[in-house]
Amino acid sequence: MKYFLHGDLETGGLNGRLENGKLGMEHYPIFELAFIVTDFELNQVGEPLRLVVHHNVNSIKKSHPWAIKTHTESGLLAEVEASSLTLEQAEQQVIDYLEALGIEPYNREDKTGAVFSGNSIMFDRSYIMCQMPKLHEYLHYRQLDISALALAARAFNPDLEKFITSKKQYKHEALADIRESIEELKAYRVLFELIVATQEIE
Repeated sequence: MKYFLHGDLETGGLNGRLENGKLGMEHYPIFELAFIVTDFELNQVGEPLRLVVHHNVNSIKKSHPWAIKTHTESGLLAEVEASSLTLEQAEQQVIDYLEALGIEPYNREDKTGAVFSGNSIMFDRSYIMCQMPKLHEYLHYRQLDISALALAARAFNPDLEKFITSKKQYKHEALADIRESIEELKAYRVLFELIVATQEIE
């Protein structure tokens, strides 16, 4: 069985180089992690996982003003302060979640391991790589960036990209964002199937 681990992280900022010399993915806190596992047919496997990581006020203040505003308005930062979960505990819970679903660590020879999937997934993977190295090593080294499909559609057929993404709300709430990404990927999957079916008919 092959799996996608559809994921989304809410953080204190972007992952570029900061004035202090650090990268954002090294400096900004991870506030929220959410995941939904599907098979390669995009059927959901198990229940979603959502984790909110505790940070104190000083840690939250390290965040970019945009992130503080956005996550205050969504109520996430109130959850962050109320949470007792450390990032290390969250990382282990994600690994335990994968193990409970029968998903083994990435193995090149056996071709096991979940493929990380989502929109602009390099951003999320960069935070995982820097701050959750055990989880990074657990996952397949490749990932499926749904945004790349959207960019290709925008380049080759802008109306198609607008049609597929028109219902997205961009809430910056992890589980909601994941569900939107899965629905977007399903739409591209239907198109791939239609292309194959058309070629077979011809």
